[in-house]
Amino acid sequence: MALKPDREYNEVTDITNFWSTGQTTAEKGGVASQSGSSTGVGLDDSGITVAYLVDPSGAIAKGVLLQTVNPAMSTTRDFINYENGEIRAGTKCTLVKKGFVVTDMITGTAPTAGAAAYLAASGLISATQATSAPQVGRFETAQDANGFARVSIDIT
Repeated sequence: MALKPDREYNEVTDITNFWSTGQTTAEKGGVASQSGSSTGVGLDDSGITVAYLVDPSGAIAKGVLLQTVNPAMSTTRDFINYENGEIRAGTKCTLVKKGFVVTDMITGTAPTAGAAAYLAASGLISATQATSAPQVGRFETAQDANGFARVSIDIT
């Protein structure tokens, strides 16, 4: 589990992006970045894709993923677990752009309350900025015994 139910993001989510088909699994609670682009401006343009990027340098952070991405279990009989917020690669995903979440998708040195939160490798969040990595918000708390911290998200 990477995202606790304690969160606030009143009407500031983004549902215009498709999860990349090149990344068939992803845990909720990390920061998704733009991985593909399109020449169109349509909202249902599947060329606008997001994923957890390996290199955060120069990435365009799009938001915190609210669903778990799982591969199809069978080509003939597969059911999406909507109760758990599950999606498949290549479908639309929900991203938090402004608000706060409680996540354990944190890497590097333990953050302190008030420290800036930066995009890190593979969608993780760090208190230490990698070269040209964007800031995605700030830590509101330090990590607890289970590795969770409250992160205020502000991605514009």
